[in-house]
Amino acid sequence: MVIRDMDSQVRVMYIGNPGADLDQISAALDTQLDFELVKTLSNLDKLVKEIHAAEPSLILIGHEISGQGTLDVIDDIVLQFPETPLVAILPDTDPTRAQQVMLAGARAFITEPFTQVNLLSTLRRVRDLEARRAKSQQVLDPVQGPEAVRPLRTFAVFSPRGGVGCSTLAANLAIELRAESGENVLLVDGKLFFGHLDVMLNIRARNTIADLVPHASLLDPGLIGDVVIEHTSGISVLLSPSDVQVAQGMRPEDMFNIMNGLKKAYGYIVIDAGSYLNENTVTMMDAADRIFLVTTPDLVALHDASRFIQISRTLSYPPEKTMIILNRANLAGGVKTKDIETALRHEVFAQIPDDGANVVRSLNRGIPLVMQYPRSQATLAIQKLAANVAQMGSVEMAGTKSVKKTQKRKGKSKAGVDQTATTPATQ
Repeated sequence: MVIRDMDSQVRVMYIGNPGADLDQISAALDTQLDFELVKTLSNLDKLVKEIHAAEPSLILIGHEISGQGTLDVIDDIVLQFPETPLVAILPDTDPTRAQQVMLAGARAFITEPFTQVNLLSTLRRVRDLEARRAKSQQVLDPVQGPEAVRPLRTFAVFSPRGGVGCSTLAANLAIELRAESGENVLLVDGKLFFGHLDVMLNIRARNTIADLVPHASLLDPGLIGDVVIEHTSGISVLLSPSDVQVAQGMRPEDMFNIMNGLKKAYGYIVIDAGSYLNENTVTMMDAADRIFLVTTPDLVALHDASRFIQISRTLSYPPEKTMIILNRANLAGGVKTKDIETALRHEVFAQIPDDGANVVRSLNRGIPLVMQYPRSQATLAIQKLAANVAQMGSVEMAGTKSVKKTQKRKGKSKAGVDQTATTPATQ
C-alpha cells in the first residue's frame, strides 16, 4: 500500500466515460506519491456541485460523455473554476480539435491511445507550469510595483485566428524596435510548426531553436550567437525547426529555460507566437512581459480575440498584460474601433492601416515592409508602435505612467530624413 503525502499531492478528478481511459488513469495514478485520483464522474447532472465537493487541483476530461462531446463542458468548467487546470483527452491528433480545446481553456491535452508514462508526463508538466505561474504572480504582486522597477522587454505577438498578420507585424516591429532603441533585438519564430520567418526575411536556417534544447538550462551569449541568424536590418533571428518531428519533441520546460536564457542576452525580444495555442505557446506567453493580441475588424476575428481574453484570465494574466493591436484598421466595411473596444472591453493599443498590396509584394520579395516601403502608412504606424513600446519600458521603469516624452529615432529613415516620434505613455 502506498502512503501518500497529502500536502504535496495533486488531487485529480476524471470526468468521462468509464472504460480503457479510466483504467489507464487509475493504474497510473495509483502508484504515484504526488497524484491522487479523488473523484470520477460519468454524467453531467450535478457537475458543478461534484467539482465543488471534490475540490480537485487538476481535472482530466474525456472527449465525450454518454455520446455527448465535451467541448462546451470544458468551456463551462473553465469559466466557473478558472484556478483549476484542466487537461483534455482527445480521440486523435487533429490540430483543429486541439486548438478548440485550448481556446476553450484547457491547459494541455493528450491523445488516445495514451500510455501511463505519457499521461504522467503531461500531468507533471501542467503541475510545474501552474507552479511557475503562481510564482510569477507572487513576483508581479501589485504591492511590489514591479513595473516601476524594471522595463518591459519581451513581447509575444499572437492571434487565435490565422491570417491576421502576426508574422508580418512581429518581423517589422522587431526591425523598427531596433531602429528606435538602438539595442540588440531578437526575433523568435515561436511557430514551432510551419514557421515562415525564414521566407519572409529571405534568410537560410543554419540552426534553429531546437539546437538550444540540449543546453537549455546553461545558455550563454556565445552559444546563442552560434544559433541565431543576423539579418541585414541589424536584428537577430531565431528560427523554428524545419523538421516537424523535431518540433514535436520540444517540451514546455525546454522552452521555459530557453526563454530565460535569451532574456539575459538581448535588450528586446519579439516572439512571433502565431495562432496555434498549445503548451509551448502558453510558456512563451508566460515569459513575455506583454502579449500583443492581433485582430482585424471583422466579427470572426473579434470573436476569437474575445475568447482569448477570457482564457487569459484563467491563465492568471493581469488585464494589462494583453494589449490589442488592430491590423487592417481602415478595412472597408470593418467594425469601428469604438465598437471593438466595447465588445472586447479592452482599449486598442495600436492600429495598423490596411496596406495589402505592399505587404504581399514585400512578402514575395523577402524584404520586410518597413524596409521596402518606408513611407507606407502601415510602416509609419509600425514605427509609432515601436516608439511606444520602447517608451513603455522606460516610462514604467521610471515609475511614471503619465509622462510624455519625445524621443528622436536613432538614425534616419530609408528616405534619409530624420524622424522624431512622439511617444505617449502607455498603460
